Amino acid sequence: MHRWNELAQSLRLPVTGRMRVQAAEWLDLRVTKWLRFVQQDRGSASLEFLGVGILLLVPIAYGMLTLVQLEQAMFAVELAARNGARTLVVDAQPALDGSFAAEQIAWALQDHGIDPNAAHITMTCAPNPDCSVLGDTLTLNVRVDVELPFTPGAALAVPVEANATFPRERFEGLPE
Repeated sequence: MHRWNELAQSLRLPVTGRMRVQAAEWLDLRVTKWLRFVQQDRGSASLEFLGVGILLLVPIAYGMLTLVQLEQAMFAVELAARNGARTLVVDAQPALDGSFAAEQIAWALQDHGIDPNAAHITMTCAPNPDCSVLGDTLTLNVRVDVELPFTPGAALAVPVEANATFPRERFEGLPE
């Protein structure tokens, strides 16, 4: 009881005689009710589980959504590069513009929900850069920038690219 009187005096409450006792009892009653309330754990476990569960579920769901989009883009560019390179290898004069290989690349990207116009496609040949010599190796590179979900204005994008290299047949054009 003595400590509550000191608390009342430190708060500069005008307490005298009976009023001091009533203020101390009131303060004691409030503190004990508050302590009883804090010490009660009945029903709080389910609330804590829901609160922490939601706080953990949101980032995990966002991470899964991001990984699914990246995996989808990886499948698309890998399929587009492989099918495009296979088609270009059998052409006598490989070219991307308006060819069947360009259609193959577009189909592969569209099948996975990616806009073919957003893809960056490059074709290189080695050792001759013009791809006119049989026996050269043809490499097709397909690159797509994947926008992360729920980012405004495509602020964050992850580049995904795939290469496919195939040799051109040496004896393709020879008569039988």
